[in-house]
Amino acid sequence: MAESLRDLGAAVEFIGSSSGIESTLVPEAGFPLHALPLAGFAGSPVARLRAGALFGRAVASCRRVLAQLRPTSVLGVGGYASAPAVAAARTLGLPTFLHEQNSVPGRVNRLASRFTRENFVTFPKAADHLPNASRVGMPTRREFFAADREAALEGLGLAPPVVLVFGGSGGALKLNTSAVAAFSDGSAGGMDYTVVQVAGRRDFPNLKTENPRHLILDYAPDIWRYVAASELVVSRAGAGSLFDLAAAGRASVLVPFPHATGDHQLHNARYFTERGAAELMLDSEVEPGPLRKRVEALLSDDARRRKLSENIRSLATPDAAREVARRLVAAGERTQR
Repeated sequence: MAESLRDLGAAVEFIGSSSGIESTLVPEAGFPLHALPLAGFAGSPVARLRAGALFGRAVASCRRVLAQLRPTSVLGVGGYASAPAVAAARTLGLPTFLHEQNSVPGRVNRLASRFTRENFVTFPKAADHLPNASRVGMPTRREFFAADREAALEGLGLAPPVVLVFGGSGGALKLNTSAVAAFSDGSAGGMDYTVVQVAGRRDFPNLKTENPRHLILDYAPDIWRYVAASELVVSRAGAGSLFDLAAAGRASVLVPFPHATGDHQLHNARYFTERGAAELMLDSEVEPGPLRKRVEALLSDDARRRKLSENIRSLATPDAAREVARRLVAAGERTQR
């Protein structure tokens, strides 16, 4: 969305958590970041009290930042910084917006939505939980729409067919351990495919493989290259990952994180599986044998993979980022008149 705003001539600056992943990714992407000490509201009563105190200070800090920047509009996208930034913007009379990625909004966005002019959603179901909701889809990085399998295979030096296994930026312990047990034995026969497992930095040190066709990575900042190279993807069901796969048109097995707030990953996944755009495998079903069997069944069924690929591509929302950017810029222009 920031790139689309910049395309429209807008200057974009971020407010985020000093301990969040944005503290590195935002500056790497070339955007200024105003980092604040923030914490979530989960945990013990003492932790929640501390988070509440930090929230109050964060609103005051956001007011100072916003008063200095004088933005024409403010967009919250979830995370610990969204609610204080949106609340601060509202007290300053700035046009405020929210984008909810998942099918069931988390507590931060439910709180922040009270202060917004309009709430953009990815899934139709999310509109039932937020006021003034408008469905725009999921803003997706442009690189996923440009996915080229042959170029990616050559650039990464991978032998096809490639199966990509990943659980999101934080990893997924059950998925990681099952995938290692399923694919890491170099002496196991019949494995005529490559498995690339992006494990996340938490789990990576504890995962080992003896199979030369099983590659384990801690993190892939260029994850779109591995998606492009893949014939099949096994992944969690966060909204960002799902719409990345849709943009690239990749056949997928979705394994929703069972402890997601409001079970939103299961709802996300079912939006896709009910439309014939992916297959579902519950976390409780993910064991080494069944996982390998599911992967190999799909690799051997070209017609099934092709249908999944066509259906998931039809759910992509290539105009979402531009539409959000357009509405934010238009709101700013009306305010300046």
